[in-house]
Amino acid sequence: MGEHIPWAVETSRDGERWRFFGKGWTLPGEPLLLHAVPRLVRYKRADEDGATWSQPLERDGDEPMTLLRLEEGVREDLWPAPEHVGLPVLLPGGETGRLVAFEHARDGSSWRYTLEFRGARES
Repeated sequence: MGEHIPWAVETSRDGERWRFFGKGWTLPGEPLLLHAVPRLVRYKRADEDGATWSQPLERDGDEPMTLLRLEEGVREDLWPAPEHVGLPVLLPGGETGRLVAFEHARDGSSWRYTLEFRGARES
């Protein structure tokens, strides 16, 4: 994947039992969007021996997407906006795609988003 950075992500409802959420890939300095994250999330670089988990970051909103600013250790729960198009989105289970489009009802009762997935076979 070239210059992409792998990030291991875990989630928890109570801060005691952690579950693997998936491995997301970003470009250097790029934030990572997550879909359907519970109350707590933590992460670490997956390509560095001895990397330690970030401090647990707690949910601060009721929105369906979470933006992690990985280098800064910041979590923001949000509705994606035009500036988020093109960012990587990690889904539960570990698939990572790029956000192509996102729209939602004003009252937050429904939403629709489109992701793009790419791959290549190694020869």
